[in-house]
Amino acid sequence: MLKALVELYNKEGGPVKSRDIANSLKIHEGYVRNMLSILKSMGLVISKAGPHGGYIPTSKAADVLSRQTFSVPIVSVGNVIGYALDITVIGLLSEKPHASMRVVGDLSNYLEREVRVGPLPSGVVLIGKIIKADIEALVEITSIVSVPRTTVRNIMTPNPVVAKVDDQVETYIKYFVEKRFRGIPVIDDNRRPIGLLMASKVMELLSRCELKARVGDVMMRDPPTIQEDEDVHEAIRLMVSSGIGRLLVVDSEDRLVGIITRTDVLTRIATIEQLV
Repeated sequence: MLKALVELYNKEGGPVKSRDIANSLKIHEGYVRNMLSILKSMGLVISKAGPHGGYIPTSKAADVLSRQTFSVPIVSVGNVIGYALDITVIGLLSEKPHASMRVVGDLSNYLEREVRVGPLPSGVVLIGKIIKADIEALVEITSIVSVPRTTVRNIMTPNPVVAKVDDQVETYIKYFVEKRFRGIPVIDDNRRPIGLLMASKVMELLSRCELKARVGDVMMRDPPTIQEDEDVHEAIRLMVSSGIGRLLVVDSEDRLVGIITRTDVLTRIATIEQLV
């Protein structure tokens, strides 16, 4: 039931009704409400009242499901070299703790190299040395870092460059080529985000010399957003669970006020800055 809630929350981008969970699992709604009350008492779920309310999974819920649901990046010198699943920390209180994990990607060329695993949905980052590189990898942990608790507002880049749907793509080429932007938010007349102009799409158009195209015709629709007063751990959870590297930050009226990226989170942690 918790997994169904998380999946619906990620899909809808907001509070989930108990009837939607019941429909998803094909069980009685009354049973769902009873179970959600138990999950709430365990700190895995919070409820929001009102016509637009429902149930929202907490960061603790993401921790519980992380081994089954989420994958996290494995990074060496700033480059993603694979993804880790089913992470288990062994001997945490010993002199040499290890992390065992299933791996997507080939790490055989990185034996004895220092890597960063994470951030995990909980905000924890593991730093260590790969001592076994196979489908099941083993990392000797040298440091465990936790992302500090703070709001998205305190980490985001405020007032980002924005685009409009009727603009031509060529207007923004300099940001992608010269400043290495990965994405530019697309907003409507009320400054509400409606899309994301991605670098990959712009480079594709550039290769075909089609930069007269309208932004609205090539943008990614329904961009991922997060409220500015949310905890940064929620931003991490959304990035990890959705496989995205940036979120558009909105205020209480859903107007764009900033953008937060994985880099913004990582530069908050001095020890990780040294690694990457």
